[in-house]
Amino acid sequence: MIFDIDGIESRIGYSFKDKMLLRKCFTHSSYAHEHGEEDNELLEFFGDAIIEFIATEYLYNNSAGDEGKLTVKRAGMVSREPLLQAVNELGLTSFMLLGNGQQRSAHSDEKLFSSVYEALVAGIYIDGGLSAAKKFVKDTIIKDFTVIERAARKEMKCDSKNEFQEYVQKKKLGSVSYETLAKTGPDHKPEFRVAALLNGAVVAEGKGSTRRLAEADAAKTAVLRLIKDGKRNKTAGKK
Repeated sequence: MIFDIDGIESRIGYSFKDKMLLRKCFTHSSYAHEHGEEDNELLEFFGDAIIEFIATEYLYNNSAGDEGKLTVKRAGMVSREPLLQAVNELGLTSFMLLGNGQQRSAHSDEKLFSSVYEALVAGIYIDGGLSAAKKFVKDTIIKDFTVIERAARKEMKCDSKNEFQEYVQKKKLGSVSYETLAKTGPDHKPEFRVAALLNGAVVAEGKGSTRRLAEADAAKTAVLRLIKDGKRNKTAGKK
């Protein structure tokens, strides 16, 4: 079987000095048994630890929170799903060296392909050092993780609208609405300015790259302002 070294290296963005080590990264135990080669299982074991270290260092340097929250984040970052997604996005599944029997069931064996990622990280580390391994991991699973996390933060920010609505209902202050005040910037990078209204009167303004995010920004400011005004009124009433 022809092993396409150039094809793999162009996809992973790293050129191995030891080409046989690269081959070993993709050699499943079933193929190794049939052809008398070394398999990638020890590389998988080593790669798992390297990935966890890189993810831990990244979270330590870039995330706030207690140990428990960071542990949960790390578990999600290094779990089978993102590793498998990285392998699929890089188009590496077709390069696996599998035994005849394994080839028939490979399509349903997710661990088989996610393990290739672990072996590959170990191979890059052995061949090129920690900086090369870090670059590969950051360009794949950590990059995707930060995109997902950023989207989650935006979603949390949008909850401000619910918070504003619930506060107004709880205090029986009236009705909430929003008004778009302006849209500026080019079409590919617009900025919206939106007002949050209570009974038709402007309470706060907000900005965002979408109308929804601008409304959320305005709602967040509106809630804080209403709470602050409520406390001020209570204090004045006591005098």
